[in-house]
Amino acid sequence: MKKYISIITVFLVGALGYNLYVLDYKIGFFAEENFPILVGLAASLLGLIVSMIYFSFFRLQKNLVQKAA
Repeated sequence: MKKYISIITVFLVGALGYNLYVLDYKIGFFAEENFPILVGLAASLLGLIVSMIYFSFFRLQKNLVQKAA
């Protein structure tokens, strides 16, 4: 499972970078043309937050197993 989360994290970082590259800064953030890009930015940021939570869970789970043994 940790391998899949790592692959998804790399994909989300790539998506974040791509959306930041494609964003048209001259017309403003809330312009109609930038709306799909902002949705992609928000989705990739939320995905990265969730993947950080998963990595913390895996680290804590390993510590709990060591203490129980």
